[in-house]
Amino acid sequence: MANKLKEPAYILGVGCTRFGNLLETPEIMGLSLQELASKAAQEALADAGLGPQDVDAVFVGNVTMPTSQMPATYSQVANWLGTQYKAGVHFDAACSTTNVGASMAAMGIASGAYDKVLVVGLESTQSQPKKLSPFERDTIPTEEMWLWTDHCVNQAYSVPQGYDIFPTYNAFNALGYCRKYGISLEDLDRGLFELCRTRRLHGSMNPKAIRQQTLEDEAKALGFDDPWEFWTSRYNPHVAWPSRLYSVVTPADGASAMVLGRPEAAVAGASAPVELKGFGMSVMDLPWYTDDPTVMPIDEQSFKKAYEMSGIGSDDIDYLHTHDCSHIMSICVAELSGYLPKGQGLKYAEEGRLRFDGDKPMSTHGGRHAFGHAWAASAGSDTYEAVKQIRGQAGARQIKNPPKTAVIHTHGYAMISTVLVLEGGK
Repeated sequence: MANKLKEPAYILGVGCTRFGNLLETPEIMGLSLQELASKAAQEALADAGLGPQDVDAVFVGNVTMPTSQMPATYSQVANWLGTQYKAGVHFDAACSTTNVGASMAAMGIASGAYDKVLVVGLESTQSQPKKLSPFERDTIPTEEMWLWTDHCVNQAYSVPQGYDIFPTYNAFNALGYCRKYGISLEDLDRGLFELCRTRRLHGSMNPKAIRQQTLEDEAKALGFDDPWEFWTSRYNPHVAWPSRLYSVVTPADGASAMVLGRPEAAVAGASAPVELKGFGMSVMDLPWYTDDPTVMPIDEQSFKKAYEMSGIGSDDIDYLHTHDCSHIMSICVAELSGYLPKGQGLKYAEEGRLRFDGDKPMSTHGGRHAFGHAWAASAGSDTYEAVKQIRGQAGARQIKNPPKTAVIHTHGYAMISTVLVLEGGK
């Protein structure tokens, strides 16, 4: 039958580095990209109770070649991991990379080609090799970094005009949302403020997040008694009106990894496996939406495929992450998924219902703003969080009743919509 896995596939182990800056974040400072990838992979293998030679294939994803100088990412990472002679491939699906890799691994397992597959995503968005050395790095000018990321969309759109296209598209989301649901721009701003407070709260409880300071504490450190005054100050300008700086991603360096396998491949005494119940993928080019900027047809398709494959509906979702390269986009997609009622997402944020201790928890690792966004590694960090929540291993931000069913949505630069459905395993 089409859109069904013939054999079940499970996530046996997950790994993720601290997201930060290779030039200054203590946990990852000075690491080469190979070391960064290996760090995440080793955690995932240990979580699964496996060694490098226990896997049958390794899929490695990386988006920005200029920051890594590793066009043959898999073969280089294999030398550091000890997976030489295994099947391997380099792949790129922009910000959906690691979860597309998980889907490809599940298909390889369901087909009988592999028993266990390691998927790794790595990225540096803050620095590039100095004089082509993998051990010395220079800061990347912001306009150059965004120019390179625009190659994810289409070469024709990659023009040296800085950080324009991304926030502008999300400004259209915001304005369209207000018009569609009769929300004032003031209420939009207040709703996004509350949503940012939630994401920053989650980040403050996550030792792997790039931003570990609540919005309130940051405001206080800058002399503001009222965090709302900080939100509307020069420290949080509009990047494309009405979208503010703190409603979009925080670029980061990082790596994530996961081991997938058959249920019988689970090692006794290792962490509990989590079933990859289903997935859906859909691709398009610009523009991201049609006449209604709050709805992206690719998301409608990817959710539909994932729900059909897994046999769930939106009412079955206990935990959701939607790609929050901007906070308003995450709300639009959460409503499109059926997890939140149409036009109510910002109200839910203001009421605290999207917090880890709310009745509709979302993005409990901190999301793209607080946890950070390391292109190819980010989807894997979202899956890492969902697996930890399902197992009851999320620490201070643990959802009180560990979710049975979690759904992770990612945009590969909003061109590659990918949805995974996870369910507590055996």
